[in-house]
Amino acid sequence: MARIITQKKQDETKPGQKEQGIKGLILMLVFFVLVLAVMVVIPFIKNREKKAEGYACTLAVRRAQDAVLLEFFSDPELSQSEAAVAVDKSKLERDKLCPSNGDYYLVPEGGSWHVTCGLHEENTYFRTRLNATHVFEQLQSQLEARRRLELSLNGDLILNVNGSALDVVQVAGDNGLRRGTDYSIDFDGVVSFFSLNSAGELNWFVYADQNHAAVWKLADGWSGDAYSKT
Repeated sequence: MARIITQKKQDETKPGQKEQGIKGLILMLVFFVLVLAVMVVIPFIKNREKKAEGYACTLAVRRAQDAVLLEFFSDPELSQSEAAVAVDKSKLERDKLCPSNGDYYLVPEGGSWHVTCGLHEENTYFRTRLNATHVFEQLQSQLEARRRLELSLNGDLILNVNGSALDVVQVAGDNGLRRGTDYSIDFDGVVSFFSLNSAGELNWFVYADQNHAAVWKLADGWSGDAYSKT
């Protein structure tokens, strides 16, 4: 009799265990669906935000360009610093012209100044050239500051481009990017390298992004697939 009662109790517990197992399975499925939804939705939202920032930057650059042209019509000898003042006045109480923190550049064009952004300039060759020149000028300035303070010129430098820190690495030997157009080296985002000669002079510099490489050599000047060969 005792055995029959025990068996009956065991049989009564099986449906409850099955229900718990089904509930656990459902919860797991819901969890995986939520994870997949997040993996799809977050990149979609980020992409939309990126596009919105790009559109806002385009409008801001156009507004700045109009402000510069207005100043140029009243003063055909408008200097770069005066053009920069006009750009600053056009920002509409924003700290940055670009909402994505892109650096803006004033480029001589037709006697006036062309306003563009280091992140949203549509011409990728031109964009790489502008950013490369900006980093190159910062590098030269940092090296000159080290000389004045009688500090060691050797070592990597952390510079800034488009609102992000960029580690500019000092190298002694050759590498694939040193030749200007060799993309056999894998890298993500933006990379930059430089080297000094025995006299402590900057004799080689490269800036490369996902589109192009710009290379500067002491003997030859600029080259690479973002610059016209000389």
